[in-house]
Amino acid sequence: MSPRARGVQAVHRQFNRLMHGLRPLVPPVGLEILQTVQSHARGGALVAVPVHKRVLVLAPHPDDEVIGCGATAALLSDDGRQLRTLIATEGENLPVPGVLPADVGARRRADALRAAGILGTPPPVFLGFEDGTLPETVRKLSAAISEHVGEFRPDAIYAPWLLDGHPDHQAVARAVAFASVPATTEIWGYEVWAPAPANRLVDVTKVWDRKERALAAHSMPASVFDTTGHLALNRWRSVHGSGGSGYMEAFLGLPFSSYKALALRLEAEPGAT
Repeated sequence: MSPRARGVQAVHRQFNRLMHGLRPLVPPVGLEILQTVQSHARGGALVAVPVHKRVLVLAPHPDDEVIGCGATAALLSDDGRQLRTLIATEGENLPVPGVLPADVGARRRADALRAAGILGTPPPVFLGFEDGTLPETVRKLSAAISEHVGEFRPDAIYAPWLLDGHPDHQAVARAVAFASVPATTEIWGYEVWAPAPANRLVDVTKVWDRKERALAAHSMPASVFDTTGHLALNRWRSVHGSGGSGYMEAFLGLPFSSYKALALRLEAEPGAT
């Protein structure tokens, strides 16, 4: 390492020690600014509430919108930002013992409406695709997304990140890449089934209770497995953004042009998805 690089590293260490020392002295409003400044100085994921004014949230199944970005959506809604949530399927093929798929779907749809009420976000729009078939319907899903993008004109789209660990999730992420989206629109990939190489962190501690209650409102998945396990990601992310204090949602945020290029590159690499 060159003397210059060692000097820069030493300055960063001193700055971080100073920032940690200031934390107990800073009021909550100032703490958000302090977190952003410190994260910028570290050169890792930026810690800040998004500046997006109009956000289109995409979810493969009911509950993904809560797990991936529910608390961030609550923060934005509280601040008067415009949100629209699209849920591709009703999640009807979740294997709930003793409940027919049609009834599972109806109940999951109702759960999603309750969850939105808890978060304070608008009721979701259901696109009507069949649960489990999204990898075979990427182009149709992309067309549906394009229609809403053209009508709603979001400056950001939140969707599962490109390598999230579920075929339906990856299909939604790919569908975004094939949609008609302005090049400058930001695509923020969120985490559900796999951690992302995040470059954005949002401190959601002050709305955390709402995220917990919104996830609990999704009763059908909770009858099959313990959905609260997903929330461990948000505690873990806080280690990176606030020294382990509170909860954070993580995203891989890219302008659409870069996002599409990444999606095409991953699709061309055998075994990438």
